[in-house]
Amino acid sequence: MITRRNLVWFIPLLLFLTFPLWRPPVASFLSPRGGYDPSLANRKLDAHNFNMDKVHISQSEHGKKTLEIKAKRAFTGKSVDEYHMEEVDAVIIGSNGEKTYVTARKGIFNKLTNLLTLIDDVVVMKPKDKSELYTDLLTYNNNTHMAYSPGKTQIIGKGFEIRGRNLHVNTLTESYDLDGRVRCKLTGFSSP
Repeated sequence: MITRRNLVWFIPLLLFLTFPLWRPPVASFLSPRGGYDPSLANRKLDAHNFNMDKVHISQSEHGKKTLEIKAKRAFTGKSVDEYHMEEVDAVIIGSNGEKTYVTARKGIFNKLTNLLTLIDDVVVMKPKDKSELYTDLLTYNNNTHMAYSPGKTQIIGKGFEIRGRNLHVNTLTESYDLDGRVRCKLTGFSSP
């Protein structure tokens, strides 16, 4: 007697036993039409090109966010790991949670080397120190936590203004090295 319960087992058994009968017509129906061109398999696709608006890149290290980049527009560079950006707003987060805000007109981020290069009207603001840095080119290596500016640089803070060239900044030790002709203007200090 065929009941509903037995029918559940009977249908798959019937499909399995009749497989040699219905396989050839189903296989011919599902087979792709047309020929095979082997040159298509060897074709090199340029699949890494993209162009995006309103991009948000976030990077974490040991479960903590270390770098956050927002850009108005981003597109691929010379390699797969290089992103070119326009109207860049970046936040660099230190190990103690201190945030440094960076803006620039253009930027290049290499995700393989963790190198962020900022170009044109670069402004770096550190709210904790109440200081601002102005330059036209700044590179930041997230692996070494070092920033470098090879051109004219101006640092303005509470009670001081420093101008020079070739700025090296270690964000871990918070030390600044400024080369070239350095001019420093101090206010609010009394002579000894």
